[in-house]
Amino acid sequence: MTKTQDSGKQGRYACILYDSTFKVVICNPRNERLMMDIIELLIPGKHLSGITFIEKEKHGLVVTEKSTNFDLLCKEKDTGEEFLVELQNRFQDSYMDRMLAYATYPIRDQLEERVREAEQGKKQDKMDYSLKPIYVVSMVNFSLEHEDERAVEEGYISRYALRNQWNAELMTPSLHFVFLEMGRLKQKPGEEKKCKTLLEKFIFSMKYMHTMTHQPDDFHDPMLDRLYQATEMANLTVTEQQKYDKAMYTEIDRIAQNNYARKEGKAEGLAEGKAEGKAEERERIIKALREAGVAEDVIAKAVAESAE
Repeated sequence: MTKTQDSGKQGRYACILYDSTFKVVICNPRNERLMMDIIELLIPGKHLSGITFIEKEKHGLVVTEKSTNFDLLCKEKDTGEEFLVELQNRFQDSYMDRMLAYATYPIRDQLEERVREAEQGKKQDKMDYSLKPIYVVSMVNFSLEHEDERAVEEGYISRYALRNQWNAELMTPSLHFVFLEMGRLKQKPGEEKKCKTLLEKFIFSMKYMHTMTHQPDDFHDPMLDRLYQATEMANLTVTEQQKYDKAMYTEIDRIAQNNYARKEGKAEGLAEGKAEGKAEERERIIKALREAGVAEDVIAKAVAESAE
């Protein structure tokens, strides 16, 4: 029986806040139109004719590195533009650097394709380093740190490209980063009526629809309709439900382990604090005894006895 994260009871909609469940439920070819909707929502002005799903598992950059498995990697069918979509539920240090590192994989793949074309005689000229545009689209369930909050558009989205520091001239149109900061949403479960824009309704759905019994009345938009239809447990195949259950139990176990570790760490910290307090008190007493002219052998004996 599938269980929701919060209630432990069977839910109507899947919880897709974790990259593992997001992959199972959303990131598959039968949800092509939905993925196009999400990309077009987060990149205004972008209109996709269709997308081709690319193998998501990539070999490490060095021999000793394990392979990397993206949430979604796809290519626009007409233009060849690539979109790397990632979902991150928990805060992670250096997350932006991680996304920068991820961008090197499609860059490497494009250049390797140029090499293969040259080896096959398709191109006789020198190495072509031109790149099809790559968009790294990341949805995070927290807020990123910004030097200036004006960097956040519509209250939720931050965008980056390679630009000149002096006049913001674009160095290359081939690399773009888009961060949807879902942690900025102030609305809580039951406050869906406070969501005014399509973007807010999308974020609210991503965060809370696994706790809902039905799609909110004001949330009927073609994209949202597709999202709720894709996440409804009754619409998942048997294989998808099995993969989803396995992913959810893994996440629940991970949460339980992290909570236990935090509790243990807190208890250990308190114990260390007490030990540090005793050590400081001991040093204070030793200093006072020395200032009083007490012999070192007497001090050493007194310290030894106090430690027992």
